[in-house]
Amino acid sequence: MLLKLRGGLDSFFVTLLLGVLIAAFAIWGIGPGMLAGNTQSVATVGDTTVPTAQYANAVQRRAQQLQAQFGGQFTADRIIQMMQLDRQVLQQMIQEAAIAENTRELGIRITDAQLAAELLQFEAFKAPDGSFSQQMMAQALNQANMTQKELYIGLRREAASNQLLGSITQGAPVPRVLAERLYTWQAERRRATMINFAASDITDVAEPTEEELQAYYEDSKSNYMTPERRSYNYIMLTPAQFVDEVEIKEEDLLQAYDYRRSEYVRDESRDLQLVSFADKEAADAFIERVAAGEDFIALGAELTEFSAEELELGANTKADLQTDFDSTTADTVFALGEGELSAPIEGLAGWNVFRIKSITAGEEQTLEDVRADLEASLKEEHAVDLMFDFLPDLEDAIAEDGTLTAAATKLNVPLATVSEVDGRGQGPDGSPKVTLQEEGTVLSEAFRTELGIEPELKDLDPTDSTKGVFFVEVTEIKDPAERSFEDVRSEIRSAWIAQRRQEKAGEIAEAAKARLEAGEEAEAIALDLGGTSYDAKNVSRTAEGTSGLSANIRRLIFDLGVGQIDAERAADGNGYVVVRVNDITPGDPVRDAAKVDALHAELKAQFGSELFEQYQAKLLDTYSPEINNSLVNQLFRRDAEE
Repeated sequence: MLLKLRGGLDSFFVTLLLGVLIAAFAIWGIGPGMLAGNTQSVATVGDTTVPTAQYANAVQRRAQQLQAQFGGQFTADRIIQMMQLDRQVLQQMIQEAAIAENTRELGIRITDAQLAAELLQFEAFKAPDGSFSQQMMAQALNQANMTQKELYIGLRREAASNQLLGSITQGAPVPRVLAERLYTWQAERRRATMINFAASDITDVAEPTEEELQAYYEDSKSNYMTPERRSYNYIMLTPAQFVDEVEIKEEDLLQAYDYRRSEYVRDESRDLQLVSFADKEAADAFIERVAAGEDFIALGAELTEFSAEELELGANTKADLQTDFDSTTADTVFALGEGELSAPIEGLAGWNVFRIKSITAGEEQTLEDVRADLEASLKEEHAVDLMFDFLPDLEDAIAEDGTLTAAATKLNVPLATVSEVDGRGQGPDGSPKVTLQEEGTVLSEAFRTELGIEPELKDLDPTDSTKGVFFVEVTEIKDPAERSFEDVRSEIRSAWIAQRRQEKAGEIAEAAKARLEAGEEAEAIALDLGGTSYDAKNVSRTAEGTSGLSANIRRLIFDLGVGQIDAERAADGNGYVVVRVNDITPGDPVRDAAKVDALHAELKAQFGSELFEQYQAKLLDTYSPEINNSLVNQLFRRDAEE
């Protein structure tokens, strides 16, 4: 019901612009600044620019959409930083600008008739009878804060791009016969007999002699080296270290409470049902029948084009109704009690009759209710600022003194020291010396840093610099060294025995192959040689429907012909598997025509996508986009890391 009546007015860019315009408007950020005459651009592609206002609007709009999805946990600015939305959106807009530049050069234009056809695709612009409504379009554009001229420009641009891209993909169609042949191969099924010989089941392996162990050690010394060990110092800064320095004033709390009011106040809402009619007489007749005892939803579904599910509007606040309808409608509906019907209310698209299914009272958390949590939240936010304010002093101290030890002493910041750990954070005795996630991040960087390199600023989380930063300096590197025979004797013995069992499993598998080729039954061979025999009756090329077979055994089954036999090492390294293919059933493209059609569509889509990617890459190479990085950083990276 909401889709047909409102066309997605709650989230214009998510529902209203169905089809090709969703991508275009999300990328181009068409909004009130589009025609504002701002000539400064964040990027230029040929003669086509990416205006600053459009870019900023697009980034903020995407951030606000994600903010809603995250339930308001993060501010829009924090989301932009965490997800680097400014860079993502800029790249998308540059790609779109390259296409727009190419369509301009080729002289591709969209006629008024084509534009009108595009407009007719939007459900939000239609009256209940399905006809185009100028009033509905005006209301939708008003809710999206967009002018008609801006909409037309976006439509023409996107339609021209689609026309160009369509001509590219249509030039090299994918024949259906290719899909038929591929399906015949993909859908092939095989039946096979297998005998598994697990090395771990073999017990008759003699103890190795001392000479055999020594020889094995000499041949595999490189497998028994001590790990590389490193010692390092690091300084870590996180917002938590600065929280105690933050003082929150009462006016700050009041301002933050007002800003976050939507988190603390839940307005009264009504669960609504709605039936709309083209004229008031029909609406009055409907109300009379409901008053006489007929069901509101059942009768509404019978008399209109809407289903019972579409007549359910769900929970709406008064503000929702003011936005989606008008103030008169909102006042009328909120004056009704539970179970009551409204009189017919005239709207842009006809006459509406509402029913109040239920009422949910509003709730409000006062400032005193949320004071502690709000103050803690504000302290965390301000602590981030203090951390970044302190950072230049630390960088200067490191540059001046050359070591983290001297800088830590000078500025009175904690210096952490880690000694002789391996890449897993374990000490020489095997005990863990690195346990926290942040410490693991520093450890990884320490093993990428060479001895004597001046410490560099690093983020604890590459996707969100507000979580903290660190500097690390490596003080010692101990290279891997050979472990003595006596130190690894027990490991050498276990490895020697495991290798001998595996070799013996291979010998048994070769004997089983010979007996299968001679015509003996698989079950008898397995019983005699200590293996396990079983049949795989419907093996596909992929794991679908045939769980339990490893990829290498499945490949072997499809490499062999009917009646052929071979053996393959078990995927887990525990023994061998002997395989005989008994039967092959190719896929049937005639019987499974619908699946072939789906595969054909997938191939065409994949081919078109690959062509599009190549086309985009060629355009970017041709036009060599110029990016105003300083402006981008000024807009969204005030604590610029670049």
